[in-house]
Amino acid sequence: MSQHLFFSPAEIQSPRWQQAFPAARISNAVPHVNADEFVWLLLRDELSFIQIQSLSAAGARVIAMTAIENTQEARRALEAGASGYVHYLAIPQVLEQVAQVVSAGGMWLGADLMRQLVLATARILPATSAPQADLSLLTSREKAVAELVAAGKSNKEVARDLDITERTVKAHLGSAFEKLQVRDRLQLVLMFSNKSGA
Repeated sequence: MSQHLFFSPAEIQSPRWQQAFPAARISNAVPHVNADEFVWLLLRDELSFIQIQSLSAAGARVIAMTAIENTQEARRALEAGASGYVHYLAIPQVLEQVAQVVSAGGMWLGADLMRQLVLATARILPATSAPQADLSLLTSREKAVAELVAAGKSNKEVARDLDITERTVKAHLGSAFEKLQVRDRLQLVLMFSNKSGA
């Protein structure tokens, strides 16, 4: 079972962390970590990015937490080696999703930032940069969900557009990821941009 370590000053902590991961450790200092541990690090200053580099180099899976999401900070955190970027007050279910995506080798960004990145990536990358999507592998509902997600929509927006629950969206999306052999939304949009450019 993975260990979850949260590093944040005492005055900026959330009970949601231990609601998501009851055995999580919370500290205001960054001690030595073991490879494969999940390290949730609150971004505060320039030192935070150096800490991300050091922790990821040691084999930890680092998720950067922030008080105010912005694309520049997210980019810097990912460039430093973070596998995710999320608001520190995210609800437990989101924290659990972050851990699942990162554990599977994917990258996590908040919905708005992911949408911006997905749409920007689809516009600037050549169609040949990703394998083509074989949509025949998907059911009609999985295809509809995957296409909307690849267009940059959040799970909530997809649920509303297709008149289904968010839980159903997650189930269809998870199945589509598995069938298309993609790890995250960014890989999905790259695959779909190749399909449209083919």
